[in-house]
Amino acid sequence: MMQHPIRTSDGAVLGPIQQDLVIEALNRRIATVTRTSPEQGEPLGVLRYAPGQQYRLHHDCLPGESNQRVLTVIVYLNDGYAGGRTRFPGADIEFKGRVGDAIVIANTVGDLVDQASRHAGLPVETGEKWVCTRWIRARDFDPWGMRATKPNL
Repeated sequence: MMQHPIRTSDGAVLGPIQQDLVIEALNRRIATVTRTSPEQGEPLGVLRYAPGQQYRLHHDCLPGESNQRVLTVIVYLNDGYAGGRTRFPGADIEFKGRVGDAIVIANTVGDLVDQASRHAGLPVETGEKWVCTRWIRARDFDPWGMRATKPNL
């Protein structure tokens, strides 16, 4: 198996079939905090970073996508690891979340990628880092067809 060139973490996506009431509640809380609808979110992703694993510098926007990922929400699920900070080099900020902390990243300015949204998950030094991520689209997102749906009028 070939290693991903940007992300070396292990992950899983909790699509509609895997969602239970806890995931539904988390998705609704994320929607409330971001002032979006739950239907705008992609399925929740869970990532585990073991020592040495990282997510290199990247944008969460998708090239050429008409229903862009306008926000990213990262929820920190554990403590007890060293390293693994989330780094925003454009703002010279590093963040190490604790259990239950979340950050919201605005990925776009208007229709353009916000260059300040570039971020990296730095390598974990010891322990394991667990986060969940939800990408929020500009409009409702159909997880079954993995395509945008028409906006609610």
